[in-house]
Amino acid sequence: MNGFFFIGTDTGVGKTLVAGSIARALAVRGKRVGVMKPFESGCRRTENTLVPEDAVFLKMMAGAGDSLDCICPYRLEHPLAPGVAARIEKVKIDLGTVRDLYIQMSALHEIMLVEGAGGLMVPVDEEVLIIDLIRMLNIPIIIIARTTLGTINHTLLTVRQAQQAGIEVCGVILNKVAPEPEEAEETNPEIIKKLSRVPLLGQLPYIQEEKRGDPDYLSNLAKAHLNLSLFL
Repeated sequence: MNGFFFIGTDTGVGKTLVAGSIARALAVRGKRVGVMKPFESGCRRTENTLVPEDAVFLKMMAGAGDSLDCICPYRLEHPLAPGVAARIEKVKIDLGTVRDLYIQMSALHEIMLVEGAGGLMVPVDEEVLIIDLIRMLNIPIIIIARTTLGTINHTLLTVRQAQQAGIEVCGVILNKVAPEPEEAEETNPEIIKKLSRVPLLGQLPYIQEEKRGDPDYLSNLAKAHLNLSLFL
């Protein structure tokens, strides 16, 4: 097993930040880390080019020499679900292309970290969902969830849906997305661990905006707060 798919319980849960932090922590330990973000919507347009900023961040954190076209083959301008943005922009998304690129990159790296878009049921085409890509790649998932109130429901639903689809769930990482303290953050981890029956791989504290581009800081944070033995 050398591939892991990072999926969120929702959008905005910090998948890119978590995946990037882990990528850097593994790279610092000498691992050859490959990264992919197959679909990125909401890309910034620079002249005639769409810049996939999340994919650029992952590439930088992993120290990967792979082409950005391999890391992020589908770039979309509208900040919508990939399937919706692709329809508006008349882009045809082919999961076979993603699979082929993943296989190609897997041969070059010891570990592959793939980041999805939003949650399992996000559409990437008219009748295709993120969960269908995960099943095609046949790799386990790591669920990224908020620490806040409501995350128990979202996390358990994601675990159950994945397992019913025959997808292995390696564990859950909780990520604090807002600086304000919340009572639910104290009780959620143990409840999620107990009810989901999957490992809790750690909980990241809130990361200040100015620290989110600091590779060393993020690497040290991942080493301090996450169980990286799964990847090693």
